[in-house]
Amino acid sequence: MITFRIKDEAEPDNLRPVMIDALQMGALRETLAAYGERYGLDLIIHDYGSLDEQVFAWEARTAMMPIAMIARHFTFDVDAIALIETAQFLGRRIRIARRDDEPDIMVSLSTNPDAAPEMEVSNSNAYAILAMLGLGTDSCGAISIEQLRGSLADPVMTSRLDAEPGLAR
Repeated sequence: MITFRIKDEAEPDNLRPVMIDALQMGALRETLAAYGERYGLDLIIHDYGSLDEQVFAWEARTAMMPIAMIARHFTFDVDAIALIETAQFLGRRIRIARRDDEPDIMVSLSTNPDAAPEMEVSNSNAYAILAMLGLGTDSCGAISIEQLRGSLADPVMTSRLDAEPGLAR
């Protein structure tokens, strides 16, 4: 299975990742889970690894939450508040990860839009979608919004979509 998601690679200037410890991360996850349960939302998106492993990553949908509710887990650090505000302003998720070359848990701005849909399809269907869009197989997993817009605006693509009776506009 391959998951397609829209990716926004625009990086705001002067936005530094924020370091947190395992207790802060655990408290943040509890807050996200409770808020999500209260409003029927899935706010924690697992990426890879598990929290008890050395390497892991997950993302949090925070755009609909009060900033103070999130910032308290970072002891109201100025850089953390700037990160959360930027994520909310841009409608992006925050990413919590520990990489194999970094011992600390870092929180940064995700490239994934907060409420963007993801599409999980079989490998064969994924390659067919990429071929139809005129994209290479190296695009699997993430397609930049600029690349997708460019493909869909191409007149060749428009005629290809018009010729497919099963595709609705």
